Amino acid sequence: MKKTAVLGIGNILLRDDGIGVRVVQELQKKGSLPHADLVDGGTSTMDMLELFLSNERIIVVDSLSGGHPPGTVYRLMPEQLGNYTSSDISLHETQILDLVRLAELMEKNPEVIIIGIEPKEIKESLGLSPEMENMLPLVIDLIEKEAIA
Repeated sequence: MKKTAVLGIGNILLRDDGIGVRVVQELQKKGSLPHADLVDGGTSTMDMLELFLSNERIIVVDSLSGGHPPGTVYRLMPEQLGNYTSSDISLHETQILDLVRLAELMEKNPEVIIIGIEPKEIKESLGLSPEMENMLPLVIDLIEKEAIA
Protein backbone atom coordinates (compact mmCIF):
# COMPACT_ATOMS: atom_id res chain seq x y z
CA MET A 1 0.00 0.00 0.00
CA LYS A 2 1.32 3.43 -0.97
CA LYS A 3 2.03 5.93 1.80
CA THR A 4 -0.92 8.28 1.32
CA ALA A 5 -2.06 11.68 2.54
CA VAL A 6 -5.48 13.25 2.09
CA LEU A 7 -5.15 17.03 1.97
CA GLY A 8 -8.34 19.04 2.42
CA ILE A 9 -7.97 22.66 1.42
CA GLY A 10 -10.28 25.66 1.46
CA ASN A 11 -11.70 28.36 3.65
CA ILE A 12 -14.46 27.20 6.02
CA LEU A 13 -15.59 30.83 6.42
CA LEU A 14 -16.58 30.99 2.74
CA ARG A 15 -19.36 28.39 2.65
CA ASP A 16 -18.66 25.81 -0.10
CA ASP A 17 -15.00 26.79 -0.40
CA GLY A 18 -14.52 24.81 2.83
CA ILE A 19 -15.56 21.44 1.36
CA GLY A 20 -12.02 20.03 1.41
CA VAL A 21 -11.56 20.79 5.08
CA ARG A 22 -15.01 19.36 5.93
CA VAL A 23 -14.21 16.13 4.07
CA VAL A 24 -10.99 15.68 6.08
CA GLN A 25 -12.87 16.39 9.33
CA GLU A 26 -15.48 13.76 8.45
CA LEU A 27 -12.80 11.21 7.54
CA GLN A 28 -11.09 11.88 10.89
CA LYS A 29 -14.39 11.27 12.73
CA LYS A 30 -15.09 8.11 10.74
CA GLY A 31 -11.61 6.67 11.30
CA SER A 32 -11.77 4.65 8.09
CA LEU A 33 -8.27 5.54 6.85
CA PRO A 34 -5.98 4.80 9.82
CA HIS A 35 -2.88 4.44 7.63
CA ALA A 36 -3.34 7.72 5.74
CA ASP A 37 -2.31 11.18 6.90
CA LEU A 38 -5.48 13.29 7.05
CA VAL A 39 -4.47 16.93 6.81
CA ASP A 40 -6.53 20.10 7.14
CA GLY A 41 -4.53 22.40 4.88
CA GLY A 42 -6.90 25.34 5.26
CA THR A 43 -5.80 28.04 2.86
CA SER A 44 -2.06 27.62 3.53
CA THR A 45 -1.42 25.24 0.67
CA MET A 46 2.19 26.28 0.17
CA ASP A 47 2.97 25.11 3.72
CA MET A 48 2.22 21.55 2.64
CA LEU A 49 5.45 20.81 0.76
CA GLU A 50 6.51 18.23 3.38
CA LEU A 51 3.42 16.14 2.49
CA PHE A 52 4.56 16.04 -1.12
CA LEU A 53 8.03 14.97 -0.09
CA SER A 54 7.05 12.28 2.40
CA ASN A 55 4.11 10.53 0.70
CA GLU A 56 3.78 8.42 -2.43
CA ARG A 57 0.17 9.48 -3.07
CA ILE A 58 -1.55 12.78 -2.26
CA ILE A 59 -5.31 13.10 -2.59
CA VAL A 60 -6.23 16.78 -2.66
CA VAL A 61 -9.85 17.72 -1.92
CA ASP A 62 -11.10 21.21 -2.75
CA SER A 63 -13.92 23.14 -4.36
CA LEU A 64 -13.39 23.50 -8.10
CA SER A 65 -15.43 25.67 -10.43
CA GLY A 66 -15.66 23.89 -13.75
CA GLY A 67 -18.99 25.25 -14.97
CA HIS A 68 -21.12 22.19 -14.13
CA PRO A 69 -24.04 21.93 -11.68
CA PRO A 70 -23.26 22.39 -7.97
CA GLY A 71 -22.09 19.15 -6.38
CA THR A 72 -20.44 17.82 -9.55
CA VAL A 73 -17.36 15.82 -8.56
CA TYR A 74 -14.20 16.05 -10.66
CA ARG A 75 -11.25 13.66 -10.52
CA LEU A 76 -8.18 15.28 -12.06
CA MET A 77 -4.46 14.85 -12.24
CA PRO A 78 -2.34 18.03 -11.92
CA GLU A 79 -1.46 18.04 -15.61
CA GLN A 80 -5.19 18.21 -16.43
CA LEU A 81 -5.53 21.55 -14.66
CA GLY A 82 -3.82 23.08 -17.68
CA ASN A 83 -7.11 22.52 -19.54
CA TYR A 84 -8.88 25.01 -17.28
CA THR A 85 -8.55 28.75 -17.62
CA SER A 86 -7.16 30.65 -14.66
CA SER A 87 -10.65 31.97 -13.87
CA ASP A 88 -11.93 28.39 -13.54
CA ILE A 89 -9.45 27.23 -10.92
CA SER A 90 -8.72 28.69 -7.55
CA LEU A 91 -5.46 29.85 -6.10
CA HIS A 92 -5.44 26.52 -4.21
CA GLU A 93 -5.07 24.49 -7.41
CA THR A 94 -2.41 26.85 -8.73
CA GLN A 95 -0.47 26.32 -5.50
CA ILE A 96 -0.90 22.54 -5.78
CA LEU A 97 0.77 22.71 -9.19
CA ASP A 98 3.62 24.71 -7.63
CA LEU A 99 4.03 22.06 -4.92
CA VAL A 100 4.16 19.28 -7.52
CA ARG A 101 6.89 21.18 -9.38
CA LEU A 102 8.87 21.83 -6.18
CA ALA A 103 8.68 18.15 -5.21
CA GLU A 104 9.93 17.19 -8.68
CA LEU A 105 12.87 19.56 -8.27
CA MET A 106 13.65 17.68 -5.05
CA GLU A 107 13.43 14.37 -6.97
CA LYS A 108 10.11 13.34 -5.43
CA ASN A 109 7.20 12.41 -7.65
CA PRO A 110 4.15 11.49 -5.60
CA GLU A 111 1.00 10.51 -7.43
CA VAL A 112 -1.34 13.49 -7.02
CA ILE A 113 -5.07 13.10 -7.45
CA ILE A 114 -7.32 16.15 -7.20
CA ILE A 115 -10.91 15.62 -6.16
CA GLY A 116 -12.77 18.84 -6.89
CA ILE A 117 -16.38 19.51 -6.06
CA GLU A 118 -18.33 22.19 -7.91
CA PRO A 119 -19.47 24.78 -5.34
CA LYS A 120 -22.89 26.36 -5.26
CA GLU A 121 -21.87 29.43 -3.28
CA ILE A 122 -18.60 31.00 -2.25
CA LYS A 123 -19.69 33.68 0.19
CA GLU A 124 -19.17 34.60 3.83
CA SER A 125 -21.01 31.89 5.71
CA LEU A 126 -20.25 28.96 7.96
CA GLY A 127 -21.50 25.60 6.80
CA LEU A 128 -21.93 24.09 3.39
CA SER A 129 -24.81 24.55 0.98
CA PRO A 130 -27.33 21.68 0.98
CA GLU A 131 -25.93 20.49 -2.37
CA MET A 132 -22.45 20.15 -0.88
CA GLU A 133 -23.74 18.54 2.33
CA ASN A 134 -25.54 15.95 0.20
CA MET A 135 -22.30 15.17 -1.67
CA LEU A 136 -20.20 14.52 1.46
CA PRO A 137 -20.94 10.75 1.73
CA LEU A 138 -20.20 10.23 -1.98
CA VAL A 139 -16.95 12.19 -1.82
CA ILE A 140 -15.85 10.39 1.35
CA ASP A 141 -16.55 7.02 -0.29
CA LEU A 142 -14.58 8.07 -3.39
CA ILE A 143 -11.60 9.17 -1.29
CA GLU A 144 -11.62 5.98 0.77
CA LYS A 145 -11.45 3.96 -2.46
CA GLU A 146 -8.67 6.17 -3.87
CA ALA A 147 -6.66 5.88 -0.66
CA ILE A 148 -6.57 2.07 -0.71
CA ALA A 149 -6.16 1.64 -4.47
